[in-house]
Amino acid sequence: MINLKNIFLLILLIISMTLNLSPSLSKGKIYGQSKTLSKEYIKYENCRLRKTEINIKDGVKDGYKCIFKRQGKGKDVTVFQPSPVCQKSFKCKTEVQ
Repeated sequence: MINLKNIFLLILLIISMTLNLSPSLSKGKIYGQSKTLSKEYIKYENCRLRKTEINIKDGVKDGYKCIFKRQGKGKDVTVFQPSPVCQKSFKCKTEVQ
């Protein structure tokens, strides 16, 4: 006569063998040239409005300068435009140091 405990252990053994509960530890392989590894990504940072100035060229007003301060280190970003209304912030490319 087969014991109920032995049947339960046998079923548990079959389930564990079919599911293979252990995680895979092997690394993925890339065959050929990888498109993402060779691609250079452009990093961005926040640039916030510092001040707005009148741009004077040869003694004549020539639009406005919007001067933005970088979030990280680096020189300020200057944007020339015809109107005095500047946006408060935007994503600018990170400056290479």
